[in-house]
Amino acid sequence: MPYVTFEQDKAYLLGKFRHPVFDPSTGLDNETIMQQMLPLADTMEGLPHPVIKGRLFAYICRNLQIDVSPHDWFPGFGCWDRYRRPISPVISRWDREVNEQILRESIPVIRKHNEAGLFSMWKDFDHSVPDWEAILTLGFPGLLERARHYRARHERAETLTEAAKAYFDGIELSLQAVLEMLDRFIRYAREHADGNPRMLAEADCLEQLRTGAPHNCYEVLQMIYLHFMFCEHIDRMQVRSLGNLDRILFPYFERDLREHRYTEAQIREFFACFFMQFASINNYWGHPFFLGGTKADGSTEVNPLSYLILDVFDKLGVTSPKIQLKIARNTPHAFIDKALDMIRRGHSSLVFVSEESIRSAMMSHGLTEEQARTCDISGCYEFVPRAQGNTTGVGYLNLLKPFELIFNDGKDPKTGLTFSCGAEKLDEIQSFDAFFDAYLRWLGDVIETAIYCSSEFEKYLYVINPAQLYSATIRNSLETARDAFSNGCVYNNSSLLSAGFGTAVDALMAVKEFVFDRQELTLAEFRDILNRNWAGHEKLRLRILHAKNKYGNGIEAVDALALRLARFLGEKINLRPNARGGIYEASGHCARTFITLGERTGATPDGRFAGDEMSKNLSPTMGMDRNGVTALIRSVTQIDPTIFPAGLTLDVMMHPATVQGEEGLTAMRGLLFTYLLNNGIAMNINIFDANVLEDAQRHPERYEGLQVRVCGWNVRFNDLSRKEQDAYIERARNIAE
Repeated sequence: MPYVTFEQDKAYLLGKFRHPVFDPSTGLDNETIMQQMLPLADTMEGLPHPVIKGRLFAYICRNLQIDVSPHDWFPGFGCWDRYRRPISPVISRWDREVNEQILRESIPVIRKHNEAGLFSMWKDFDHSVPDWEAILTLGFPGLLERARHYRARHERAETLTEAAKAYFDGIELSLQAVLEMLDRFIRYAREHADGNPRMLAEADCLEQLRTGAPHNCYEVLQMIYLHFMFCEHIDRMQVRSLGNLDRILFPYFERDLREHRYTEAQIREFFACFFMQFASINNYWGHPFFLGGTKADGSTEVNPLSYLILDVFDKLGVTSPKIQLKIARNTPHAFIDKALDMIRRGHSSLVFVSEESIRSAMMSHGLTEEQARTCDISGCYEFVPRAQGNTTGVGYLNLLKPFELIFNDGKDPKTGLTFSCGAEKLDEIQSFDAFFDAYLRWLGDVIETAIYCSSEFEKYLYVINPAQLYSATIRNSLETARDAFSNGCVYNNSSLLSAGFGTAVDALMAVKEFVFDRQELTLAEFRDILNRNWAGHEKLRLRILHAKNKYGNGIEAVDALALRLARFLGEKINLRPNARGGIYEASGHCARTFITLGERTGATPDGRFAGDEMSKNLSPTMGMDRNGVTALIRSVTQIDPTIFPAGLTLDVMMHPATVQGEEGLTAMRGLLFTYLLNNGIAMNINIFDANVLEDAQRHPERYEGLQVRVCGWNVRFNDLSRKEQDAYIERARNIAE
C-alpha cells in the first residue's frame, strides 16, 4: 500500500468538517434532510418509536451526501454538527410530547429551578460507551446476526412482546441501513478513484467491514470511526469514549508489523488521520479515548503502541480528541514522563485518572475488583463497568445558591421566584452551626428536588430517543430486549454533579469568620451588602477575598469543613434507587456549569461578585490556592473517593519555572502520584505564566496554539471569553514559582 506523507493532507483534514465540500450528486445536504424528518415521521404515525427512528435512520443513510477523498483514509459524512443532527427534529418532538403529556408535574419544577439557577438539569443522552470488544469482534454484519439470534431466542421463549418486537425492528432497520451506506461509500470510491491507490485501499477496507470484522490496524480505526459517525451523528446517541485504544489495537499493531502488512510510518499516518477527524469535527467538549490500565496478571497495559499514540498526538498540536491516561503503581515512569512533558510543552488534552481510587469508588458501590480493573473511562473523567454500565448525568447542583436562599428567606433576588424547605429564617440564626445547618437544609432540598424530577423523566429516555446502535452492542440489552440507554444495561446509574464546591467552602468560612468569630457585621448587614453586589463595600470584599481561610491551602479547619460538606453530598445522593433499575451516584465534576450556573448566582460571602464563575470540580476558587500545589493536594485528598463514585477531579496550575528539566519532570511525577495514590481520582494540569497569558490576551494573533484545560476538555486560550481569560490570569498570578 502506498504511503503518502500526512503533512501534505493536514490542511484538508482540518477543514474536512469545518469547511466541508460535498459532491451534490451524492445526495441531500444535512439541512434538507432535517426539514424532511418531521413530514416523514408524520407518515408513520402510530408506529412504535424504535421503528420510526429506524426508518428515519435508514432514510438518512440512503440519502445523505457522502465523500471519499484521495486526501484522507476515512470517508466523509454529510452530517457532522452535533447541534444540527438530521434526526434531531423528531427527537425534540418526542421530548416535547413526553413533557406535555406525561411529565406535567415535574417539568414546571425543573424549569423553575433551572431559571433560578438552583440546578441545571436536562435529559442526558451524552454518556454512552458501546461494547468495543463486541463491535471489533463481530463487525457490523456480526452485530446484525447476533441481534437476530436474540430475537429468535425471545420468539422461542414466547417473550417477544410488542415492545420487544419494536426494539429488535429498530436495531434491524438501523444495522441494515449501515450496511447499505457502506455500499454507497464503496461504490463512490471505486467510481471516482481513477486509479488513486489510497481511494482503492479505502474501498477495500470498507468492503471488509461490509462483510465482516476488522483484521488490521487500519480496519479497526475505520470501524471505530464509522460506528462513532453512525451512532453519534445519525442515531443521535453520543459515543463518549473511543475505547482503550492502545490495549484494543496492540494485537493488530504487532501482527501488521510482523506480517509486513504496514510499516510503522503507515500506521502513524492512520492514527494521525484518525485523530484529525475529531479535530475537524471540533466538538467543544472534545472527544475522549483512553490509554493504559492493568492486565489480569497485574502488569501494565502500556505497550509500544501507547508511546506511538502519544507521539503522533504530540506532533498534531490539536485540542481534540482528548486523552485519558489510566495510571497505577505499575505504570512505567517513562510513559508518565512522556505525557507530563507534553503537558509542560502546552498539550492540555491529557488528563490522568487513578486506577487505585477508581477501584475504591467502584467497589464501595458493590462492583468487583475485576469490573474496576477493566472499567471504561468515558466523558470527561467518568468510569463505568465495561459493556455493562451506563451512567447518565441527570443534573448539576449549584452549591452556592443556598446562600442566596438563606439570606433572602427562600426568595431568589434575581428572578423573584420563591422556595421553601423548613430551614430557619435569617433573623432566627444565632450561630455558625445554625447557619451551616440552614445551608445543608437548602442544599438537601435542592438534591431531593433533583432526584424527584430526574426519577420522573428518566423513565422515558427510551421513548424520547431509542438507542438503536448502542443497544445492538450491549449483550444484556439484547438478552432482556430493553433499550440499553434506559434499563438494558446491567448497571443503569444516574449521577448528580456539583458546581462550586470550593467556593461554597470559602463562603461558609467567610460567614463563620466575619459574622460569628469576629462579629464585624450581622447576617442582615451581610444580606444587604450581597444584594447590592458589594457596592460601597469594596474594602470589606477585598479583606474577605484575601482572608487566609480559603479551601485548597492545606488549612486543617477549612479542610474539615470541606469534608463535612462532601460527606453530606455523598450520604444524600449515593446508593439511592433511580428510575432505570440502578442507583444515584455523587460526582465532584461540574462540566461548564461552573460558568453557566455562576452567571445565575448573585454575590456570595467569599467575596465573589454576582455572575462570576464559581470553583470547578473539587478545585479551589480561581486564585485562592496560594500555598502551593502540595498544600492544594493535601486539601483535596482529605476527601475519600468513595464519597464521589461518579468522579473526583482536581485542576492544578503550575508555573513553567517549576517544571523545567529533569528535576521539574520528577517533581511533576511526584505530585501526580501523591494525588492519584492518596484518594485522588482525576487530575488536570495547566502550566501557565501570568505574563504570557496577559500577552496572549493583548496579542492573540501571536498565541494561536496556546491551549487551556478548562474542565473536562481542552480549548484554545483565544476561544475563551475575556472574563474566563481573566480568571486564568488571576490564578496564574497567585501560583508560586
